[in-house]
Amino acid sequence: MEQKQHIDFHIVTVADKPLFDYYILSSKEQNCDLNFANIFCWSATYHSEVAEAEDFLVIRFDNGGAKCYMQPVGSGDKRVILELLRRDAFEQRTPLRLYGLSHEWRTFLEENYPEEFAFDTPRALCDYIYRVDDLAQLPGRKYQPKRNHINRFVARYKWHAEPLSRANIKDCLALNDKWLANREVGDMERAEQQTLRCAFENFEALGLRGIVLYADGVPAAFSYGTPINHSTFCTHIEKHDNTIEGAATMINRLMAQSLDEEFEFVNREDDLGLEGLRFAKMSYHPALLLDKISALHLTDEQRQMRRMWHEIFGDEIAEIDTFLIRHSEAVPMIYKDRDRVVSMLFVVPLQMWEQRVAYIYAVATLAEYRGRGIASNLLGEALRYIEESRAFDCAALIPSSTESKRLYERLGFENVQKPMIFPVNDYLGTGSVPHDLAMIKICE
Repeated sequence: MEQKQHIDFHIVTVADKPLFDYYILSSKEQNCDLNFANIFCWSATYHSEVAEAEDFLVIRFDNGGAKCYMQPVGSGDKRVILELLRRDAFEQRTPLRLYGLSHEWRTFLEENYPEEFAFDTPRALCDYIYRVDDLAQLPGRKYQPKRNHINRFVARYKWHAEPLSRANIKDCLALNDKWLANREVGDMERAEQQTLRCAFENFEALGLRGIVLYADGVPAAFSYGTPINHSTFCTHIEKHDNTIEGAATMINRLMAQSLDEEFEFVNREDDLGLEGLRFAKMSYHPALLLDKISALHLTDEQRQMRRMWHEIFGDEIAEIDTFLIRHSEAVPMIYKDRDRVVSMLFVVPLQMWEQRVAYIYAVATLAEYRGRGIASNLLGEALRYIEESRAFDCAALIPSSTESKRLYERLGFENVQKPMIFPVNDYLGTGSVPHDLAMIKICE
């Protein structure tokens, strides 16, 4: 077979379901992001595209305006498909970003492309995978609180449950509208609503399976999903009336009981880093938290910057990788001696103190190049960029020493010692609030 020179992507449609079934259903993949119904129903948000290339199923999507790729699934040569993805990313004028990688794929990249990729495994994106039998039976002392919720529900309400069908989708929509009425609706909620309606509109074509729960004649909860593979079912959406005590626990159990004869596992997707959702998902005692690894192919300059960062600041490579992957909006600036990066910094856009802040981060110069004014010139270039962009109210940085503080003062920064509070595990500061005190330069 002649090897392809490029990948022919097309927009995901319902007609692609057999293609996904061929590659995913027969695989061992348990990642909810590889599920066809998920990809199709979220395609309006992520503009998902699909192709078959070199015995792999490959998926391309938009994330923050950049083209990204899911882990390829198939039996072909990983080196061949990776080269095609790198070429496609180059044509899209973007670095190769891979999402949802398994540990097997990570090992392959580390062994075959040493130091070329940065990796990140966000806890917020881990899928919660449970044994169906555990959720159906709720056995043992650890599930006693769940059984208590169900017992109170059964004692209080006259209830019944029905399989999801065209006939009761209207009841699900009514419950969904009630659920929405008590919430502040942001971009993610609006996208989820679009996804839910897409699923219901394509109910038969997607092969949705679900349960609708009624209490005293009114809809109390509903849940639906589709298989990922032959042993793992994926619950896409579950809604309940939070004024009906026990409805959430009951629908969870009923859904598991409807799957018990066919599937060993159920994937209830990730928690998005939401504390309340994480607590709820952990309370059902997952059998597995499935890592979904992200990878970014680094340029030679980025690899040099990573090594310099590690050598000068002593940060772990994993922490540096996390920054490089999660802060794609950060603007890197470098000074080179021929092909060697000898000084660097990043300009990170932040919203802080109700202002648009240009945070200047990881300012570093190799020891043998210090004292030549290189860092001053690079900082001056960064400040010109910040001013000319007109996108910021101020520039901020955190001095690491008395010497650096004097340098920043000469460049017009005021030592106001303004606290900068960063998200946990985002590796933007020292991790200690008393030490993350900024110097500020107001933009004119």
